[in-house]
Amino acid sequence: MPNRPPGVYDRLPADAAAARTVSAELTRTLARFGYQPIETPLIEYADLFLTKSGDEAINRLFTFELYGRQLCLRPEFTASAARLYVERFQHDARPIRWQMVGPVFRYETPQHNHSRQFTMLGAELIGASGAAGDAETMGAAARGLLAVGLRDWTLTVGHVGLVGQVLDRFELDRRTRRFMLGQIENLRRPNRGRAYVEAQFEQLYAMLPQPLEQQLEQASGAIIDHADMTHALQLLLESANLGTTGTGRTNEDVARRLLTKQQRATQRGQVSAALDFLEHFTAIDATPAEAFAAIDALLPDDPALRETAHNFRAAVDLLSAYEVPPEQVRVQMGLARGLNYYTGIVFEIYADSANSANGGGQITDDDSDQGDQQGDQLCGGGRYDDLIRVLGAAHSVPAIGFAYGIERIMHEMQRPAPETGVQALVVPIADADNAAAAHIAMRLRETWAVELYTPLMGTLSQALAYADKQAIRYVFIVGEAERAADSVTIRTMDSGAQTMYALADLPALMTQLDHKEALSLSTTVG
Repeated sequence: MPNRPPGVYDRLPADAAAARTVSAELTRTLARFGYQPIETPLIEYADLFLTKSGDEAINRLFTFELYGRQLCLRPEFTASAARLYVERFQHDARPIRWQMVGPVFRYETPQHNHSRQFTMLGAELIGASGAAGDAETMGAAARGLLAVGLRDWTLTVGHVGLVGQVLDRFELDRRTRRFMLGQIENLRRPNRGRAYVEAQFEQLYAMLPQPLEQQLEQASGAIIDHADMTHALQLLLESANLGTTGTGRTNEDVARRLLTKQQRATQRGQVSAALDFLEHFTAIDATPAEAFAAIDALLPDDPALRETAHNFRAAVDLLSAYEVPPEQVRVQMGLARGLNYYTGIVFEIYADSANSANGGGQITDDDSDQGDQQGDQLCGGGRYDDLIRVLGAAHSVPAIGFAYGIERIMHEMQRPAPETGVQALVVPIADADNAAAAHIAMRLRETWAVELYTPLMGTLSQALAYADKQAIRYVFIVGEAERAADSVTIRTMDSGAQTMYALADLPALMTQLDHKEALSLSTTVG
């Protein structure tokens, strides 16, 4: 017997209807902000999602090969939206506002409320920069949750761009800087912290027994410069008759790589100094007023840093214009999220209610693991000003976006699913009644969801048992007597009462039933 693959789901009618209801309300809210629906492919080339997320992301993609190209099921929407912009919209007026909804896939360990398939609804604002664009994005995300009835949540805001600017003062090389940004959340996690980050640094950049310069100086008896070291290494490699490395790298390539590795190793002091600062800076987790006071106290007196901090504060202050409750906003400088393409403000919205007691479930558009410390993460996003240029745009284009996790929102709402199913069942008593029954069913379908009972050799009692099991409210019965009188018999399943109505009265009757008024049954048949 075929089995469902682990981590994906079958969505039954009630859940499917609930998901459509939530998605429709969020879509309407975003449309009021000017976000127009678009569709992007379920399948993309894998390298689209590796360009800025890093090669390690390949392990989280569902990939396959076709004609020598590696493709994957989309894990999120932002990269697809950026690709679409580069392909077709570079010369259009900006800003562009898009929204997308559909299934996304990540190859991760299935667990409570955390699957490999989930539904994402994303919004992208392309071509808008500054505090106004940041505030609109966060404000729209918050208003969507309010529109579906969720009010107990916290909007957590950080700024990886500001953290990155601070790191630039420590003159780290590009790869070390990227490593440090990737460790921000580990730095503030109680079960990891600084010791864990330092161990990761040592593991990634294993040190030589002593600095390479010292080894070469001892061998030559003189202090030599970078070019001399490259030449000396080349001579050493040639004397060992190594030729190339087997991967096409020349001796000079190997020498340059060894020197680069050593240069990273000598950054230990700079990394330690950077960690000293980051420990304090990323520990800021407070109300906006308290947080920005702490940021001002820690930042060096640098105009560029002060301007970034000012714009950050302006975006948070603008949230009041979107009627975001100020007591539900928190600034957390240790918030980095998991994707490397973020360049500025980042944010996440977490549920506060008791429904999230088993939080830590499905993520939205990154691989942040903060859910194990808070309630369910309902949405998240941030600014990605470099991604569009990296994907091939002629010019840099500012952009910011976010995504909801639909299953997470449904779990948090925990309210009865809408009435989905079938409101009426039309039952022909005999084959001669099929045409009249089908005609009545089509009239009812102008307003309701209606089934026509069609089992072979079915009986009225079987039809009523079926309606009861499916929680169908009304059964419309068509037999010889009904056809002769141009009527239909209606049975109310809750009470068991039934009566015959003229077909001409159906429109008024359906209005009465839609208002759930009691039927005035003149004749009751047991």
